[in-house]
Amino acid sequence: MKKHLPNFFAVLLFFFFLNSRAQTSVSHELGVSFGIASFQTDMGLSSEFAAANQASLSFGITHYLKFFGSQYNWRSGSSFFSEHFKLKTELSYINNTNVSFEPSGLSEKLDNMKAAIKLFNVGLNLEYYILELEDYTSYFQATGSINPFVTLGVHYSYSQPDILVNDVSLKGKAEPYTDLIDKWQEGAVFLDAENIFSATAGAGVRFSLEKLDFSLEGRYQYYFSDVVEGLNAPNDPGNKGNDSMVFFTTGVTYVFGKN
Repeated sequence: MKKHLPNFFAVLLFFFFLNSRAQTSVSHELGVSFGIASFQTDMGLSSEFAAANQASLSFGITHYLKFFGSQYNWRSGSSFFSEHFKLKTELSYINNTNVSFEPSGLSEKLDNMKAAIKLFNVGLNLEYYILELEDYTSYFQATGSINPFVTLGVHYSYSQPDILVNDVSLKGKAEPYTDLIDKWQEGAVFLDAENIFSATAGAGVRFSLEKLDFSLEGRYQYYFSDVVEGLNAPNDPGNKGNDSMVFFTTGVTYVFGKN
């Protein structure tokens, strides 16, 4: 699946380029976003959200492509696609320097270690809006409108992981890492930068405010990799799953052409 994602990404971009060319015109929105993410990694059992109380902050820039122009109205013609779909492109940065186990006092080695995750992310998301965009984004009257949506996407991330023991990085150190528990001492720590693809699914709501829109969104992101945080213990039943993330974000978007 992972090896086919770059091709899927390219086909999706090509499809929407053709679709936008087929419309009489398109219009744009540009915004910024702020989010809080919780990683689920090998820093805990696969059934646990080990870092749930260690929020990762995310900052991003978003661009929306709508498949009608700023003078859109019922006379200009429309389709089900243009009335309900937007294409969102986003650039985001996530940094969490304190992904760790809950202190238990049962294992000094676990209590002393933590992971640092730094992600540069670019994503392409298709958003489906429940209400027709003609009604919600009417350029003559949109203030106070609310429109829920669902979203699916594919993302590329450039990951820079690190593992620290007593706040000292393992980078540059040789295996075996005797400060770690047995399963991670050899062949299970990967600290090189990684190119990672992922799939996302989520839901949210948009609020219209004069020339600006305000959005709230919840998202689940599944990485096609188990080394986002630098650890991979595939023979351990508690760590056999790929890494994932639950993400909550707010955004402010400027709508071009809104009167």
